[in-house]
Amino acid sequence: MTTKLRLQPLPLIAVATILILAIALFLRLAPISRESVDGDELFSRRVALSGTSQALDLVRKDLVHPPLYYLLLKVTLAPDGTASAFDIRVLSLVAGTASIIVLILIGLAAAPLRGPSILAALLLALNQTHIFYSQQARSYALFCFLVGALLLWRLWMDRREQTPLYWLAGTVLMIALLYTHYFGAFYCAAVMAPVVFGNFPRKLKIKSAAASVFASAAFLPWVGQEIAVYREKSGLASNLAWQGLPTLFDLKMIFANYLGIPNFRGATTLAFLIGAVLICVALLPTLLKTNLQADHPLDYRIAGTLVSVAILPPVLVFCLTRWPFRLPIFDERHVLPSILAFLLLVTYGLWRLTMTAPKRLRVPLLWIGAMLLSAFQVLPVYSEWPGPSREPYAAIAGWLSHTDVDFPIYTTWPYGIGQPVAFYLGPRRSIEDLPADAARLPDKCIVLYRPAAAREDAQIHSLLYGFMVLDQKYYSSSKSSWGTSVLVLQKRQGGGYR
Repeated sequence: MTTKLRLQPLPLIAVATILILAIALFLRLAPISRESVDGDELFSRRVALSGTSQALDLVRKDLVHPPLYYLLLKVTLAPDGTASAFDIRVLSLVAGTASIIVLILIGLAAAPLRGPSILAALLLALNQTHIFYSQQARSYALFCFLVGALLLWRLWMDRREQTPLYWLAGTVLMIALLYTHYFGAFYCAAVMAPVVFGNFPRKLKIKSAAASVFASAAFLPWVGQEIAVYREKSGLASNLAWQGLPTLFDLKMIFANYLGIPNFRGATTLAFLIGAVLICVALLPTLLKTNLQADHPLDYRIAGTLVSVAILPPVLVFCLTRWPFRLPIFDERHVLPSILAFLLLVTYGLWRLTMTAPKRLRVPLLWIGAMLLSAFQVLPVYSEWPGPSREPYAAIAGWLSHTDVDFPIYTTWPYGIGQPVAFYLGPRRSIEDLPADAARLPDKCIVLYRPAAAREDAQIHSLLYGFMVLDQKYYSSSKSSWGTSVLVLQKRQGGGYR
């Protein structure tokens, strides 16, 4: 009977998986042509199109990321050097979709999570933050997938721990994580620490510790390469100071974003509380005894691993931004992989909560809860659809290409504005750095800048003592305050500069 209960849902799971993947691909592909590349994505493109030795040197000097993502991106691109915006995003699209599949596989590996994992996969497919990074030519979608794969590897431990290939696979996964993102160290620790320090057999502890040590040792050569760059750039605090330090609200918002934050007052707090309550329910002792396999409580060792992956990395990274470290390294993309374990705990909590109701009400309550959680994910996506989430640099280039104003173009931010706009302009027109001496500018010119950036805004206000504005455009994504202004300028007669 137990075998039948385990095998019977598989056709239904296959159908649900296909539908969820169709939804995920639609949400990621339909608006992708409207999403302009940014400066970071163009850096990924430049690295991937460089020779291997030059690419490694570029990544090493950048300091922010290890090289594996860039090398994998290089493999996915045509060798002719013509990589479109879509071409450089294919790897992230595949990795983002694979993360959804991993969630469903986790449900097959742990029977109590079979139903919850389907709902968790749907919520991930609908999640605005995961959609964003699945469309971006950066390492975060791959980072998320590798953490999910390591979590799946951990759930197979009880059945595969005697197989040498199993431990080889886990070690390779940890090495891949470390070479994809430096925060991979937090997630390797979050998966392995509950085994090494938990209630596991001594042999498992030794093997887990050995795999972790070997993976760390394999990463040391790259760390050695980065030490000189780290010193040259005065460490991370100097290099990333523009990010600022987070508050407790920012930490709360990270967890709320995993569930989705609709656009109404108090939505962040409500999403956070719903997640917290459902996770508490997931971790409570058995609420109801039945004969159904899906109603059995989650093994405490699996639950401990899920809590560790969902909670510890965001909290530890937040602690590193406090005294005495004060490192400006806290951002949603750095802890994106925690969304996988978080959604599994939330959906399992919903499953167990509905099991406390009378039998005839369980299915309706489960559907109501699933629709509520889905609504929290859908509403943020719907509110922006089909507008861009990123700054519309392609639209700026489109205006510059079709306007009759054919003046030289300058920008206050070459990396973040100049390069993306130039990418869409092509070789027809170039964009130069705005010179410090305004007297070097021609009589007529176009300047691109961000009014919200205090330094850039001050630069432009100083410039306007000697120039008058002939035309002005403003481009921004729907929720950003960091949009780009396009000024068409002409020198004033007898004007001065400051």
